[in-house]
Amino acid sequence: MLKSKKTYLIPILGFLLIIILGTILLSLPICNNKPISFIDAFYTATSGVTTTGFTKGALVDQFNFFGQFVLSILMEVGAMGFIIFVSYFWSIKHKKIKMSDIMVINDNISSESYNLIKEESIFIGKLMLEVQILGVVLLAFKFVPLLGFFKGIWYSIFHTISAFSNTGFDLCGSSSLTSFSKDIYIQIILICLMVLGSIGVFAIEDIKNNRNKKFNRLRLQTKIIIIYTLILLIFPSILLKIFNSNISLLNGLFMSASSRSTGFSIVDLNSFTSESKILLIILMFIGGSPASTSGGIKVVTLAIIITTVISTLRARENTVMFSKTIPNSIVRKAFTVFMMFIIVLFITSMIFYHFNNNINMLNIVFESVSAITNTGLTITSISDINLIGTVILMLLMFIGRIGPLSMVLVFINENRKDKYIEYPNENVIL
Repeated sequence: MLKSKKTYLIPILGFLLIIILGTILLSLPICNNKPISFIDAFYTATSGVTTTGFTKGALVDQFNFFGQFVLSILMEVGAMGFIIFVSYFWSIKHKKIKMSDIMVINDNISSESYNLIKEESIFIGKLMLEVQILGVVLLAFKFVPLLGFFKGIWYSIFHTISAFSNTGFDLCGSSSLTSFSKDIYIQIILICLMVLGSIGVFAIEDIKNNRNKKFNRLRLQTKIIIIYTLILLIFPSILLKIFNSNISLLNGLFMSASSRSTGFSIVDLNSFTSESKILLIILMFIGGSPASTSGGIKVVTLAIIITTVISTLRARENTVMFSKTIPNSIVRKAFTVFMMFIIVLFITSMIFYHFNNNINMLNIVFESVSAITNTGLTITSISDINLIGTVILMLLMFIGRIGPLSMVLVFINENRKDKYIEYPNENVIL
């Protein structure tokens, strides 16, 4: 059975191995300014590899340069994805990839052709490097004069990786990025990096290769991503400004981008109204785009669900978007992914609250959604969460990075004898 589940086990075991290695490295005295417990190192490594951004305190206080460097590597591996990371190094070493390996890689980067796996793996690595180099240069103009050359360059590198990978780790201490709440330049650069990381490399490629600059020449997926990304950036930022008069519209835009899976906080979330927290939960739940560094159910899944509901209300048999019919198999998968997230969140939130009833339910749901969508925003002090709550958050971070669907498929027998049997139809009343 395990052999037949290779497609799903490889990324699961791969991420788990990297988390363990990261935990060991972060536990070493050479990486720390002060002693760290194994569970705290494990928690931070899990958060880094899953690109979540949860921490047990200010990173700059706990980890020295070596520890911060390890975290940057964990974020980079987590952002690129274990399978893409391995396939990339296979490619640059010119090693032949077996068909069984291609099946695993293809499930993770959704290539339309097995023959393009090698090219797409190299493309992903190059594009990520190019975008991040540009981010480092732009941030350096601000951080170098502020912090000095070497520290400024390192802060530029670390925060570029953190923003583009949608992790949300920062080196600004307990105040996080709130000290830059009025800095327009820093906010715009970080917003651009977060958005580029969240829309996905293939969407960026499609936009880049669209020489005619015509919207109708783009792929269907790219069109969906562009439209829904703009909607989920503009309208929530306006609502956040309305709900919280003490923040600027740019702060609202920053939090709209950050809540889509990054976890940077430019303002104090504890001062946010309940409506704002619920809005952030919805944005975190949606997340970014397929083949991106972000988590959540993904905007394409949301678009398919909304369009299917509208089509059903209009008595249409098919889901049609931009004059293209979405295959029923994709529609079913979209609803399955949505329901898997809901079910996992419902069960874990109930358990979380049972053992942490000192925290109100809204905060429990906020933390749980933030964990499973690999966002990292938090409105609860980590000292208020006990060991069971911490373990639940780590489990949710891991499930979110791998995907609830992949986790479940490991335990489902796909070789049933009735798999290809068609049964007669019979209507039921809904």
